[in-house]
Amino acid sequence: MPESERQWIEQQIAHIHQLQRQLHALFVQAQGLKHCQSCLGSCCERGNNHMTLANVLSGLLDRTLPAADFSQTCPFLTDQGCALSVESRPFNCVTFICDTIEECLSDEDQKRFYTFERQLREHYTAFDQRYVGSSLQGLLIRSQSMPGSQYLAHRL
Repeated sequence: MPESERQWIEQQIAHIHQLQRQLHALFVQAQGLKHCQSCLGSCCERGNNHMTLANVLSGLLDRTLPAADFSQTCPFLTDQGCALSVESRPFNCVTFICDTIEECLSDEDQKRFYTFERQLREHYTAFDQRYVGSSLQGLLIRSQSMPGSQYLAHRL
């Protein structure tokens, strides 16, 4: 991979990391960890295919990608919660908040949350527009429609 391409990826991932930490901070502020623990992360059970190309690259660059266990409802959900670092979590996972958590955010913090979500979507979309194998639908779902293609092949 050319150095300029690697730099582009690292720059986009740095922005993604920053925004995901900001979103997670608002989630924690709204007692999200406590609320998720009380319902045992039932929304996480729907996350089995959300890992995107950007998330995999993030985990590989940071060497934080845990082994996936596809026998679980989400391959990264453990008894202790999500095995992924906040920075490497899929877009859908980091931007979803249930009504209970949203109601714990002030109006101003709700606005901030959704502003960060829009900015984050722009960075994920930049990957989608650049690489054949990128999609917010997730890497595994995307791979079904691109047999023989390389994930990092540029879109024409």
